[in-house]
Amino acid sequence: MEEQQDQNSNPGKRLHESLQNLIGLHRQLYEITKHEHEAITQADTKATYESVANKEALIHWIHQAELERQAVTLALKKSEGFDEDSNPSLKELILHYQSLNPELATRLQADLSALVILVERVKKQNQINGSLIEQSLKHINNMKGNIFGETTHQGKTYNQMGQKNQVGGTPHGPRLVSKEV
Repeated sequence: MEEQQDQNSNPGKRLHESLQNLIGLHRQLYEITKHEHEAITQADTKATYESVANKEALIHWIHQAELERQAVTLALKKSEGFDEDSNPSLKELILHYQSLNPELATRLQADLSALVILVERVKKQNQINGSLIEQSLKHINNMKGNIFGETTHQGKTYNQMGQKNQVGGTPHGPRLVSKEV
């Protein structure tokens, strides 16, 4: 009861704790994206599906934590006398606390910096993973075109004009082995 009263009376501390929760969740998300990268490079479909499922669950928890952070920010706005219509950003709250509580302002700034770095890392890792998947899909489509193109090529020795067909198809036709650069 006393702890709950302390949390309600100190929304700045609650905001710091809320941000710490978001940081922890984003660290987990970053780790999952790294595991997903390993699964993709090893062509481990089961591990890839597990990573995707874990990411979806974690994104749900991040969303819940963000809703909690917004509620804490609203309580902070009311307790600190911000205008009813204002929607202060975290940077504005940090500036507000620099004169009132420099220690809290420093913590909130560190939290914001850590969160921004983690979000950028997750974003970059997801882009790398997406690029790997795109490259794999292109390669698969090329191989599929080569194989299916070879099987649909006329296997007859002579064409309808009575001319001998070239072995292996035309220069622009299908081929069984692709040349990778």
